[in-house]
Order: sequence, then C-alpha cells, then structure tokens
Amino acid sequence: MKNWFTSLNGAITLSAIAFVLMLGRTFLDFQFVMPKFFAAGSQVAVGLLIYMSFFAGWLWSLLAAVRGSRRGLIAALVFPLLLGVGLGIGTLVAFCPSPCATAGGLMEVANWTNLITGLLAVIAIGLWLRQNAPK
Repeated sequence: MKNWFTSLNGAITLSAIAFVLMLGRTFLDFQFVMPKFFAAGSQVAVGLLIYMSFFAGWLWSLLAAVRGSRRGLIAALVFPLLLGVGLGIGTLVAFCPSPCATAGGLMEVANWTNLITGLLAVIAIGLWLRQNAPK
C-alpha cells in the first residue's frame, strides 16, 4: 500500500478523488450556502465562474500529470491544497464550525471528506515530487 501511495498513479488517483469530492461539495455549496450569502443572480454567476475556473485548472493539471508533466503534477498538488485543505480548514474555523448542521449534516461529511482526501493527495504528490526531484 505504501508503494501505491507514493507512486505516480497513486498520487494522481488521490488528487482525482479529491477533485470529485470537491465537485460534490460544490453542489452542496450552491444549493444551500450560496443563496444565503449572495442575493443577486449575478453574484452567484461570478461564484460559478470562479469555481468553474478552479475545476478547469484542476482537470487540466490531472490530464497533464497523467502525461508525465511535472508542472501538471505540481498544479495537481496546489488545487487540493487550496480547495480541499484550505477551504476545509476555513469552513471548520469560520464558515460552519463542526458540527455543521447545513443540509442536514451533509456539509459536515463533505467538508471532512474533502479535508482528508485533500491532505492525502497533497502528501502523496509531495512525496512523489520529493522522491523524483530533478537532479
């Protein structure tokens, strides 16, 4: 298991899992959280464009990493660090401290799964990059 975790396939797979789970959390955000903070449809549209940009960049990074791009893999490390870990900690600290009752507890589950998988992806990619540093 340790070999898979520190392999390129394992690192990319964990980032892809974090991507999918973050996408699910985004659906919950737009259903239950965004309407409380943004009254105007144009504000929600701006939020949508921002999220779409992040997801497009993350998807590009995964595709580039699969093709062997080191820059793509570094980007595949940054996105779960920002969205999974950063947003997860930000939610726990400021937005909806644990236990979060938003969406009947679904946001609590989404936040913790994003935080954990984001951390795993960051650690796995970081270990792979460190083991395979250019010389």
